[in-house]
Amino acid sequence: MTLDAYAPTVDPKTAALGRLIGALAEDAIFGLASGGGPAVLEGLGRRRGEAYQAILGGHRLNTMSGELEHWLVEMTRAIAPIFPPAWMPMADVLREKVTLEVGARGLRSFFSSKPSDKDVLRVKRLGTLATRVLRAVFAADGALDPEEQRTIAGFVASLGLPDEDAQPLYAEAPIAVEQLDVYGDVEPGYAKALLRGAWLASAWDSIDPREEHVIRTVANKLNFAAMDLEVLRNDVVAKLETRRSAGQAAVDAIRFVLSDRMPGHGVTLAAKTATIMIPKRYRDEVMAQVGHGAKVTLARRSTQLSTEDKHMVLGIAWAAALYEDPSVGRRALFRARRSRRAGHGEDAAGRATRWTGW
Repeated sequence: MTLDAYAPTVDPKTAALGRLIGALAEDAIFGLASGGGPAVLEGLGRRRGEAYQAILGGHRLNTMSGELEHWLVEMTRAIAPIFPPAWMPMADVLREKVTLEVGARGLRSFFSSKPSDKDVLRVKRLGTLATRVLRAVFAADGALDPEEQRTIAGFVASLGLPDEDAQPLYAEAPIAVEQLDVYGDVEPGYAKALLRGAWLASAWDSIDPREEHVIRTVANKLNFAAMDLEVLRNDVVAKLETRRSAGQAAVDAIRFVLSDRMPGHGVTLAAKTATIMIPKRYRDEVMAQVGHGAKVTLARRSTQLSTEDKHMVLGIAWAAALYEDPSVGRRALFRARRSRRAGHGEDAAGRATRWTGW
C-alpha cells in the first residue's frame, strides 16, 4: 500500500466527533419528524446514549443515510416511551401504555425499573392483537412489501416484550380476520387506538376495499359503533393530508439548505426524510423531484402549515445542515438560507443546534 506523505492527517478523535455529529443530526431529524415537537430530543438523546458512546468508541452502527430499514426500527423503539411517531400505525396503541419500554409504573417504580408480571401479560395480550390486526390489514391486498414488514417490526420492537414473546410476532403468518380472536377485556381507549391504527395502515397507500373489510370486521368484534368508526376514518385521512404537506415542506427545506450538496447529502437526506414522513400514496411525486434534481421553488408554498409544523420543518432543515459538522463559513450560509426559508422555527432550530453541540 502506498501512503501519500502530503495527505492531511485526520485526528481520530476529530473523526469520531464528526461521525457523532452525523448521528445526532439524523436522530434529530427522526425525533422532530415524529410529530412530538423539539421537546422529544432530550429524552431521545438519553435513550440513545449507549449508541453515541459506541460511535465515539469507533463502532459502526446503522444510520439513516445507510441502513434506513434497520435504523428506523431501532429509532422507533427508542422513541416509543417518549412520543410514538405520528406516522406509525398503532402509535396510539403504544400511547395507551401497551409497551414495556417505559419500565415499571406507579409505586413499583420506586423500587424497581422492571415491569410487573401483570404489565407484561397485558402488553403481550394487547400487543399481540394489535400486531395481528396490523398484519391482517397489510396482507388484505397482497403480500407484504418491505415497508410494511418494517412497520410491523418497528411496532413489535416498540412493545418492549422479552425476546421469547417478541420473536414469534416478527415471523407470524397473517391470520384471516374472521379467525382473529378478541379475548379478555378491551378498554374503550385501546379499541379506538387499535382501529385508528388500522385505518392509518390502510390509508398510508390508499384504502383498499379488502383492507376496509378487515377493519370493519375487527370493529364489529369490538362492538365499536359504525358512526364512530367513520369519524376515525375521516380523521386519519385528514391527518395524512396534513402529513403530506409537512413532509413536502421538510424535503424542500432540506434540498434548499443543502443545494450545494446535490448530488450528495442534499439528495440522500431529502429522500430518506421523504420515506419517513410522506405517506406512500403521495411519495412518488416528491421522490421524482428529488431524483431529477428539480429546482426548489419556495414561493410561500408552506404558508398553510400550522406553527408547530413550521417549527418542525425548519428544525429538520437545520439538523440536516449540521450533518457534515460544517465550517464557520458554512454556518453563516446556512443561517442566511434559513432566514429566507421562513420567519418561524427558532425553537426547533435552536434545539437542533444545541442537540449537536453548536
